[in-house]
Amino acid sequence: MKTKNWSEWRSWENWKKLASQQIEERGLSKNLKQIEEQGFTVLTPEQIDDPRLFERTKDALLRVAEEFTGVRPNEETGALGVTDNMGSNQAQNWLFGFLEKDPVFEEIIQHPLTLPLIDYFLGPGCLLSAFNGIVKKQDPMGYGSTLGFHADTHLYPFEPLPDPPMVFNTNWCLTDYTKDNGSLAVVPGSHKLRRHPKPGEGVDQAFAVEAPAGSVIVFHGTLWHGAFPRINPGLRMCVTAYYGAFYCRPQEHFPGRISEESLVRNGERFRQLLKIDDLWNWEDSRGPIPWRERPSGKTYGQIMDRIVTHHGKKYRVETDHSIVNHAGAVRYIAVDDDENEVVFHQSEKNIGLPGGLAVR
Repeated sequence: MKTKNWSEWRSWENWKKLASQQIEERGLSKNLKQIEEQGFTVLTPEQIDDPRLFERTKDALLRVAEEFTGVRPNEETGALGVTDNMGSNQAQNWLFGFLEKDPVFEEIIQHPLTLPLIDYFLGPGCLLSAFNGIVKKQDPMGYGSTLGFHADTHLYPFEPLPDPPMVFNTNWCLTDYTKDNGSLAVVPGSHKLRRHPKPGEGVDQAFAVEAPAGSVIVFHGTLWHGAFPRINPGLRMCVTAYYGAFYCRPQEHFPGRISEESLVRNGERFRQLLKIDDLWNWEDSRGPIPWRERPSGKTYGQIMDRIVTHHGKKYRVETDHSIVNHAGAVRYIAVDDDENEVVFHQSEKNIGLPGGLAVR
């Protein structure tokens, strides 16, 4: 598939023109405007139009929580196991490291209605930084009087915070979000301040992002947000897919955990999101080597522009210059037995804007 290289769009203005094409095509222009003005938007169940996706995701999260804690969360009684993770407290469980536990999570992280918005702000080749689950129970304190307000640009040590942003977040609502159910709390427009809130700051302006189950909240990396305590009985459940720009250090390490079957069935963008095609963080004297090829013992020259086989499928490995000028990743081009490129329809293998934007 032909791609536009970095040299063809290298200003942010040109990139946004390219990225906005898919936003318009997928009916997301209103959502984009809301993010720019308020710092967040809600993709409604009618927009997502896939209730089964959320049913499968909830069931998978319940199974993960039971596996990790020994107790299956009960949405009606509020029964919940115990985790000793960062972010967990008397009011909630924070679940880490489970992307590979169910194929439905693969669909979440590369959804065609969330990735275009994230690409627009983070630029080409954005990475999945972390994939987490949160199960919140009835507790009048929650995060306390500050509501836990913060901005997600955690690793940037200076102010003003960067613009364009380095990170973006999504909150997939598996249960109804209302204030008394412990909904996300935000300060609309705070992303424009480009700084972290001071302790207690923003509480008076806190806005409850109320959304029915089956919604997705997409929000800016510098938006002040936290959560209201859950007053009602039962549980609030969500999964969060958190993204960073290509040049930003991810929170979670995915290579080595994701099965070859998963990589094959998902294609190029999925591998790129998880840094499977990353050349950096090399481990020996061979220097930059694609992560999947490191066990082979081959050198860079023996791999690049050659045919490799993974899970019975053949690929040609090429340097990817569609993200940055200096190579930081590779592309796996599917080929047939005669080493001719196999061209997939974009909806099959390139969800959202891939690490090279398809030319139409």
